[in-house]
Amino acid sequence: MNEVKKNLAQIAALHDKTRFKFLLCARRSGKTFLIKEEICRKIATAPPFGEVVYLAPSHAQAKEIIWDELEYRLYQLGWQYQAFPSKNRFELSRKRKIIILGAEKISRLRGHKLWHACLDEIAFFGTSLKQVWEVVRPALSDYRGGSTLSTTPNGKGTDAHEFYESILGKSDWAYHHWNTHANPYVSRIEIEDAKRELDEKSFLQEYEAEWVSQGSMCYYNFDEKIHVEKQPPFDFSLPIHFVMDFNIVPCSLLISQFEAGKMRYKKEYSFANVSTEQVTEMFCEDFKSQKANINIVIRGDASGRNRTSQTGRSDYDYICEILTSYGFRWEKQVLSHNPPIVDRIRKATSWLMNFNKVPRISIDPCCKALIKDLSSQELKGGRFPDDAGGKIGHSSDAMGYDIYYQDRLANITPVASRIL
Repeated sequence: MNEVKKNLAQIAALHDKTRFKFLLCARRSGKTFLIKEEICRKIATAPPFGEVVYLAPSHAQAKEIIWDELEYRLYQLGWQYQAFPSKNRFELSRKRKIIILGAEKISRLRGHKLWHACLDEIAFFGTSLKQVWEVVRPALSDYRGGSTLSTTPNGKGTDAHEFYESILGKSDWAYHHWNTHANPYVSRIEIEDAKRELDEKSFLQEYEAEWVSQGSMCYYNFDEKIHVEKQPPFDFSLPIHFVMDFNIVPCSLLISQFEAGKMRYKKEYSFANVSTEQVTEMFCEDFKSQKANINIVIRGDASGRNRTSQTGRSDYDYICEILTSYGFRWEKQVLSHNPPIVDRIRKATSWLMNFNKVPRISIDPCCKALIKDLSSQELKGGRFPDDAGGKIGHSSDAMGYDIYYQDRLANITPVASRIL
């Protein structure tokens, strides 16, 4: 018989009877499992017409995170229930309900009487946490209901961090914290692998559940003394990465190679009021003498896949057409849609310097726009900037697309062959 492994911190939080609880938890630490059990325990003790609500950052996330697991748990318990996905709720005996919602739909809870509220991943709510709590807290008053707020941290100076600071020391609030190490089902090897893959701040935040100050810089661990150096000549036995970020001011193209575990940025084209076609032709003219030796990998901004209403063609159509006309061989490695900005930037910072202080990005001094981006792009109000507007950030965006795709390739697990 297999030994049952226990997360003692998780168990303590589940059995805590304090009316309000704040759980600060690392990734893969058992937070969702706890919340699922909390929901079931609370609805079991709810009075007739009592409601337990689960709120996630968005409605889609709420359904994805908890719906299937919760329904399976209700089935395991042998309870009689009805699931109404279109109404976002489970209905149980005595008119009790479990409601599943995203924070953006918080106004739907006005007028409800709640027995308990579980707010999950509050650091990632797109809707103001203050606005959400202003609806949830009064809804708990009729029954003197309780609430469980849980999250992985997302930096100091955020709504979630300010809320956390406001409840410390209050007698009707309990605070619980545990990291990924506390989950006995996550191997130590996995955690050591994460240290090699993530930058220091990301590791402390995601695996140690620590509130980390993001400072003011997006690429806080970029260091010109470490990352900027004269690059070796192009190795034409390796693919050349042709990486685009599509803007007019400026239009940015980076040329890189992945060599011996390090991404090397060897050349850039960054010009204002220059079209995609013009930049591509500049590249072709510079490298046409080596076209028989070069294998080009096209990467970059997924928005370049969109066809314009005027021509019915995309930016990548023009790039591929021009490369072909010059006689270059190419392969396109462009995602169907861009990754979230926060994921792209964090992936880039993990390559700039991981937790073990190993850099995996090197930049030639000629890449002046990229160096300027990495050394000067700031967070806006503690958050990562969006892609719209601004004269800086476009070369670093291109680098981010390149790194994100390379990291994705490195983490694809080959499918094992099977004998039928």
